[in-house]
Amino acid sequence: MELKQMEYFKEIADTGSINEAARRLHMSQPPLSYQMHQLEEELGVRLFERTKKGVSLTAAGKLLYQHTERILDYVRSAAIEVSNAGKKQILRIGITPTTVTVMMPHIVRFSKKNPHIRFQVHDGSTFTLSGLITEGIIEVSAVRTPVNLDGLNSISLQRDAMVAASSVPLESPLTLRALAEHPLILYRRYERFILDAFASFHLSPNVLCLCDDARDALLWARNGLAVAVFPASMASWCDGLYLQDIEEESLKTETLLVWKKDRHPSDALKEFLSICREGLSVS
Repeated sequence: MELKQMEYFKEIADTGSINEAARRLHMSQPPLSYQMHQLEEELGVRLFERTKKGVSLTAAGKLLYQHTERILDYVRSAAIEVSNAGKKQILRIGITPTTVTVMMPHIVRFSKKNPHIRFQVHDGSTFTLSGLITEGIIEVSAVRTPVNLDGLNSISLQRDAMVAASSVPLESPLTLRALAEHPLILYRRYERFILDAFASFHLSPNVLCLCDDARDALLWARNGLAVAVFPASMASWCDGLYLQDIEEESLKTETLLVWKKDRHPSDALKEFLSICREGLSVS
């Protein structure tokens, strides 16, 4: 399997059309179809379902697409890093939606002290970014517990309680028993974490909705549909909402800075880690 084939495959998957992919790749349709036939023959699976409207990915095709995105991303990052060797240093960093506010003060201090260093930022979930570190696509990432730290070094940047955000004031103090009386919208990342806390008190919360983005949860809360539950560090996103601490010690999460154990850190990464540790010691 060659890189060109992977690029062709991704273009077809993105456009849903061999003809449109060929046009964007500035080639004719027959050689593009031949390359995909060769790729399917090599892998021994069908990658596309042909339909009247174009093509769609099979289950095997969807799996290859996930790997293709990461491989091509790694190749692009490597090319940029090599081409800039001796010119500009680049720090490849990952940030999750719920760790942006925790990370930015460290990034600001680092950038002011090292204006010659550029950034490549990858946004994603804790699970996705941990994988990108393992694969060498990024050097360091902010993640939030619970997280698997096998093969990773870590330092704790901040510990947060979980808070409830609502369109109207809630009970104070707000216990899990009181919270269980309200319809909830949960960010899927914390679903098991939160439900386990309720289960430890033999409570069954009223989960109205699960979502994949914390910003969606806040939108539902603003419209009075449910109470959103998320880390306190996201409070700056909550204009117009009432925030209430949840009185439960087990509902605490940590923002961690993680990097790969068996990879020699670049000078940029070593400087970034040093500045983060300095910031933590001062605070």
